[in-house]
Amino acid sequence: MNAGIVRGAFSPVEKLAVQLDFYGRSLDVGTLAWSKDERRAYFQYHRGFLDAPLPLAPFKLAPADGVIAAPYAPFDGLHGLFNDSLPDGWGRLLLDRRLQKHSIDHRLLTPLDRLAFVGRRAMGALRYVPEKLFGKPTDAEIDLDWAAAQADRIQADLDEVDVDRLQDIQGGSAGARPKIMVGLNASTGRVVADTGENLPDGFEHWMVKFRSNADPRETGAEEYAYSIMAGDAGLDLPATRLLKGRTDSYFAVKRFDRTQDGSTHIQTASGLLEADHKAPQIDYETLLKVTRLLTKDERHVRQMFRRMTFNVLAHNRDDHSKNHAFFLAKDGHWHPTPAYDLTLSEGPGGEHSLAVNGEGRRPTRKDIWAVGKGASIPDGEIQEILDHVHAAIDRWRDAAEAAGLSQKRIDGIDHALNGRGKAVKEE
Repeated sequence: MNAGIVRGAFSPVEKLAVQLDFYGRSLDVGTLAWSKDERRAYFQYHRGFLDAPLPLAPFKLAPADGVIAAPYAPFDGLHGLFNDSLPDGWGRLLLDRRLQKHSIDHRLLTPLDRLAFVGRRAMGALRYVPEKLFGKPTDAEIDLDWAAAQADRIQADLDEVDVDRLQDIQGGSAGARPKIMVGLNASTGRVVADTGENLPDGFEHWMVKFRSNADPRETGAEEYAYSIMAGDAGLDLPATRLLKGRTDSYFAVKRFDRTQDGSTHIQTASGLLEADHKAPQIDYETLLKVTRLLTKDERHVRQMFRRMTFNVLAHNRDDHSKNHAFFLAKDGHWHPTPAYDLTLSEGPGGEHSLAVNGEGRRPTRKDIWAVGKGASIPDGEIQEILDHVHAAIDRWRDAAEAAGLSQKRIDGIDHALNGRGKAVKEE
């Protein structure tokens, strides 16, 4: 069921049915309603879902009878479980631009209105019905150079832009950087739009990222080099590729919320804890505690500690609570997702978004050790992880050259990495 968009006309959404596409199984989860007077959402689990519940949001929205009100903050009156489905940054900009094109005031939209525009194309496994559609998108082959040029024009606030096409294929993704969802044939290199329908045979679900207007020219190759270095450091990663266009190269990552068996339920640390990712509300100590409580597996705690160590040594300070996530396996157990959004970043105000032992600007070796000790990781394992990650950082030039970065950019990042990494190593 869907509702088409008529120019200049918009009917606010009062209720949405929440469904789950869980590894090919379609489940009715519950009903989400919006209180216009209170300006917040209320949610009630479906009786059938409660008969055999899945822990979709175990900390803040555990399966229970009755109507559950959302907190007013931090997500404008929406539960954290559902806020993870909303695009922010790039996706929000595209929707607002498209609504303006249809003479609809985007400032009047509630969070439920925005979820209706996400509909059945959300990241993860949650689906929202009825969905609001501008029209049926096509699945034609994608020209990456064209899409990148269109993204540049959107960011420059130019009028001659195919905002319809871009918004159709942004896929409800979060984050500030422009991106599209595609089907990629790894054998032929062909790329088609992923509009939420079944992909052609031989194609898999991937995400392609473009430069923001604040990014350096070689951002795609740089993030690809970081993925090589992170894999060398022992981080669990999705498959990555550097797709070559006629005018540029684009970083592509295989989507871990789509599998051969269907969609995977994903929750970010932000959604699980209802913590604002734009503010320093949690730290790495909290993240490791959440990992232990949620997964009940010490191997996952070690993996998250390794990610923290990599982010410190690789100078990735864009490590906020939406950049750490977990997925629900078929058997109902939680696991950390593969690591993502790894690249050189100064972070907000020059600090890590997640503090390390209370330190955001210049976390030291002692701070890394303190977090590891606080998480009950044995000294020998802390040392092994530090040594492993250090060794990978020391091989930055090999990863960068494999990615095709220019010598000037390799040198610039090498200076940043060596300055920070050696300081930590020698403390």
